[in-house]
Amino acid sequence: MKKNDPLINCYSGSGICLYEYPEINGIKQYIQVRGSDRNNPLLLFLHGGPGGSVAGLCHIMQPEWEKHFTVVNWDQRNACKTFVANKSKAALIAESGSISDYVTDIDAVISYLHTVYNFSKIILVGFSWGTVIGASYARMRPEKVACYVGISQVVNYREGLKYSCNWIKSLAKDNAQDSAQIDKILAVLPEIREMNQRLTNQLKTFNKLGIKYISKDGKQFPVKEFRKTPFLSFKEKWAMTASTYKRYTGSFQTLMTYDLRNDLHFEVPVMFIGGDEDFTSPNQLIQDCFNDIKAPDKQNILMPRATHACFFDQPEVFLRELLDFTAKNPVS
Repeated sequence: MKKNDPLINCYSGSGICLYEYPEINGIKQYIQVRGSDRNNPLLLFLHGGPGGSVAGLCHIMQPEWEKHFTVVNWDQRNACKTFVANKSKAALIAESGSISDYVTDIDAVISYLHTVYNFSKIILVGFSWGTVIGASYARMRPEKVACYVGISQVVNYREGLKYSCNWIKSLAKDNAQDSAQIDKILAVLPEIREMNQRLTNQLKTFNKLGIKYISKDGKQFPVKEFRKTPFLSFKEKWAMTASTYKRYTGSFQTLMTYDLRNDLHFEVPVMFIGGDEDFTSPNQLIQDCFNDIKAPDKQNILMPRATHACFFDQPEVFLRELLDFTAKNPVS
């Protein structure tokens, strides 16, 4: 990391720019804390993936958030900076990744944050895979969470794939080749128990067709900004681009067996927000179980012209919804 880069140390006075590797449950885990004013509420962002850290692109993905919140990015087990810091243990870490593992990690992250920042509770925000551990944590540790926001909330991974395959197939009905490819994916869905090379290959086809038929308004990944980001070294950029499912064996097992509907009771306010062009975590599954969710306050927001990374596609709309929800449910 280029310590003298102005993006790295962009806040002074009442602001904070902190980049640390505290030991969390036996391994060094990267934590990034950034915000223009320490008096703003603390927001812990749980990235997707597994392994989809956004810490290296905080200046692209979250600059407006940092004006209203103190934003914490944490590289989870075997993700980006945490992976590089524990490369010799990577194979062992790959086998971990249960809900219990991540709840314990988040507990430790929050305990660490108490040593550098004065707060009572956190705003917990999960994205994609991060919603699996985020929703679980919000239910299990409500005393530590002011409110929970699930961006592109995972309900059931396999059912989401099935729903979106049929969605794509309905739009590709006049293209026999594309329909046949979707049929091949549908045929293997009942067999899915773990992430493997066969499923990885099928998902590449699935993503290609999903973009072709559904996610037409999404922004492209900011490749140029990623290549020149001052937040990541060459090794850390490689850790992101060369990542495979084998680095997250245990986490993918958790993803494959997770079902939000197994427990729909929250003691904290919850907001689910997703894009109407999201075929990765289709919002329809949240809509189908929304009436059964019990929470002090609950919202489900479907953003127009937005894909899986709705907060990146429509940043102004997303931030407005986030600010409205957190203002309605402030940190006590």
